[in-house]
Amino acid sequence: LVEMIATLIIIALIAAVTGPRFFDVSAFRASGFFEETLSAVRYAQKHAVATGCAVRVQTTVGGFTLFSDNNFDPTDPTTCDVFTTVIPDPSGNASGFTRNAPEGVTLDPQDFRFAPDGSANIVAATISVTVGGRQFRVHRATGFVERL
Repeated sequence: LVEMIATLIIIALIAAVTGPRFFDVSAFRASGFFEETLSAVRYAQKHAVATGCAVRVQTTVGGFTLFSDNNFDPTDPTTCDVFTTVIPDPSGNASGFTRNAPEGVTLDPQDFRFAPDGSANIVAATISVTVGGRQFRVHRATGFVERL
């Protein structure tokens, strides 16, 4: 009987400490939005290579948007310079590839482009973007998007 009561007390203590974590979904939302942002930036690079036109990635405190040039002519890639058209969402769930961060998640404001060769058009050798406490890095020479 004593052992059973001790076991129940231990289980109750563990439940009291870990229980709230199971009902707080903000950590899962933050992690999911980080993964979504990371995937979107990787998609932007692939889109630039596939279309032959640079793609602009803009992150704000509240989300991100991917832009392409609205005057793009596939026969003349030098026409990529305006970047006002939001890239269509490949999932088909939205008209444009833009996302808002969940409540409590913020991003570093950044604005950079991927060139048609896949490289990133940034000043430094790398640029880091923080999304809800997690980071990824974009390398200038290759456009490689690295999770940190």
